[in-house]
Amino acid sequence: MMEKNLILYPAFMMVSLTLFLYLKNYLDNLKATKKREISFSHFKAYSESVPEYIEVSRQTLKNQFELPILFYFLVSIVFALDNVSWLDVMLSWMFVLSRFVHCYIRLTTNYVPYRAIAFEVGVFTAAAWMIKILFNIV
Repeated sequence: MMEKNLILYPAFMMVSLTLFLYLKNYLDNLKATKKREISFSHFKAYSESVPEYIEVSRQTLKNQFELPILFYFLVSIVFALDNVSWLDVMLSWMFVLSRFVHCYIRLTTNYVPYRAIAFEVGVFTAAAWMIKILFNIV
């Protein structure tokens, strides 16, 4: 058994990524409103058409509340069960790396085939980690 707190470092990195994306989204929206590319009424229901960079920023932030929810659940399970192994830590870092790569691609080139690969790495990592945890519980 290893120091269980090591599993929290990748979780804090995921939280940091999410907070960074909140800041980026805020700054992008501020820029767009100052340039009059969007109006304040846009924020009532997000129903107006917006420049692509605003939608990309918003969707990138929104993604952090989809697949990463599974990651936080898995971190919580191994932490609560006091059953953190090196494999858990490696899989959690692999997942975090896939999310950083996914966000980077989305916010730069937004080349969908590369973004899909980064997403799939995250999905398969989370699935493998979940299976590993299930086998440890049974």
